[in-house]
Amino acid sequence: MPLLSHMHGARRWSALAVSLLLAGCSSQVIVESSFPSPLVEPLPVRMGILIPEELYDYIYTEEIPDQSLWTIALGDANVAMLEPLFAKMFRETHKVDAVPLAANDGSLDGVLQPTLEKFEFDVPVGERDKFVEVWMQYQLTLYEPNGDTVVAWPVSGYGKSELGRNREDAVQRAAIVAMREVGATISTKFAQQPQVSTWLGEKQHATSVSAPADSVPLDAATVQTQNAR
Repeated sequence: MPLLSHMHGARRWSALAVSLLLAGCSSQVIVESSFPSPLVEPLPVRMGILIPEELYDYIYTEEIPDQSLWTIALGDANVAMLEPLFAKMFRETHKVDAVPLAANDGSLDGVLQPTLEKFEFDVPVGERDKFVEVWMQYQLTLYEPNGDTVVAWPVSGYGKSELGRNREDAVQRAAIVAMREVGATISTKFAQQPQVSTWLGEKQHATSVSAPADSVPLDAATVQTQNAR
């Protein structure tokens, strides 16, 4: 595992340990999973990926009356879902630390920043309710290299899992289902967003102006068609 991942992991587990010490009666969920690789044609752009610290270290806590204090760690799952997803979606990806990019860095077409804006879950109390539900909403913000916002796109995912004997396992399963739905939506719908489609067309036009005469760039409509396959 890279050193950066170790550093993020150490901070995350430290925060989780503190929360557990403060909780007399608690339920802990560490969401971990591998995610399927999207079967999409890479978009012909070079994208900077800006993953904020809070996404690496995301821990959700909520005290539910008549149950317990819930602590749900999503940091590892965020990284496991998003980093391979973006690597498949674009011709090139490079990690960046901030926007705008340095004035002398003309190698990237844009910067994509994911954040996790909302997380909700429901664990049944009554005997008639047999399913755990999770709902989450990410936001993908696409920037120009100079820091101008192209689009801020909310992406939601919903997951449901049968309660079974272990509430914590059921919450984890429902969260993974929700995250897989988010990943599928991002991979198939990103290029179809009107602002993104226009942006892709502009990038391809700029490429065609500087490309040799015998090269044929993709237009935005072609990009969308390929990405939706």
